[in-house]
Amino acid sequence: MDNTKEGMHHCKFEVPEIIFGRGLLSQIGVCARRLGGHKVFLVSDQGLFDAGWVDKALKYIMEAGLEVVLYDGITSNPKDHEVTRGALEYVRQGADVIVGLGGGSSMDAAKGIAILVSNGGRIQDYVGPDSIIRPLPPLVLCPTTCGTGSDVSQFAIINDTEQRCKLTIMNRCVAPDISLTDPDILATLPEEFVCTTATDALSHALEAFFSVASTSLTDVHAIKALRLVSQSMVAAVREHRPEDLENLARASLHAGMAFSNSLLGIVHALAHPIGGLYDANHGSINAILLPEVIKYDIPVVAEKLPELAWGLGHRADGSADNAAEIVEERLDAMLEAARAPRSLRSIGVKKEDLPELAKKALKDVCIVTSPRQADEKDLLALLERAF
Repeated sequence: MDNTKEGMHHCKFEVPEIIFGRGLLSQIGVCARRLGGHKVFLVSDQGLFDAGWVDKALKYIMEAGLEVVLYDGITSNPKDHEVTRGALEYVRQGADVIVGLGGGSSMDAAKGIAILVSNGGRIQDYVGPDSIIRPLPPLVLCPTTCGTGSDVSQFAIINDTEQRCKLTIMNRCVAPDISLTDPDILATLPEEFVCTTATDALSHALEAFFSVASTSLTDVHAIKALRLVSQSMVAAVREHRPEDLENLARASLHAGMAFSNSLLGIVHALAHPIGGLYDANHGSINAILLPEVIKYDIPVVAEKLPELAWGLGHRADGSADNAAEIVEERLDAMLEAARAPRSLRSIGVKKEDLPELAKKALKDVCIVTSPRQADEKDLLALLERAF
């Protein structure tokens, strides 16, 4: 957060150790060993197993001289019972380091397992900021999509299956010890998920840039992420070229560093209850909500719009009105060209649920750092326009 006092400018910026490069999945075992691990608990999902990446990871971990236990019972939008079961298995197997390989679901599940292993209880006990007391086991996270940012963030998002809502856990200790990104893994990512995970990175960058807790350090990473997404998202979806996919992996990393330190806004405050109720794809929800929320925020962020327009690949004439028009047009064009979903009804949201979703969004931690505050009526209006 930024503080100014008597002309002094102060800000805090935290990130894990970051390793990025094509072919570097081969270092996954070395990373776990550097953290003192002897028996790795590898958290992943069936999709990564089917694509062959889990077998590669197991091979690299064993080549580093480590034992390994595979836990691949993670589904989209990781569930509380999956985390609980994983923590019990970690203890039963006598593991001593956790590696999360996958998208946000596998990585957030790995974080949740780490929390329960060292702190006990239920994952519901750790909702909100700074509720974790004991240090977590060593943690390595390896993203396999181009949007989540979980591999560098201080957040974990877990589904409460009984309440049908998403639990937001925020604590410095849930950021991993090492973030390891190999863009080559994106080669097997289906077109649909290239689009929806890239739009997740886009929403992270935009909300981090507008956040009331943004700083000069977070803005640098947010704008860099926006430049990379703007240059490569459409081409990556349509052509799957390695250089475009690598750009999106970099964008995800920069956006993750930005939002982990500046937090987010109304897009995520609304997306979390929708995802919890419908078990819907998080990136799809963000793609639908983002244009409406940006229009809502624009009146209070005029001074940042020219830089944002530049980040999206255009040079505004310096006026806020011109920049606002460019931002809205460019955002719509990108989402349309990438074939992103454009309405809540298209992903199964029911109109009669909108009032309850608006009410739940008011309680989400992400709304605190929105540049323009909203009440329940405002949130319902945004949902209706996105419907």
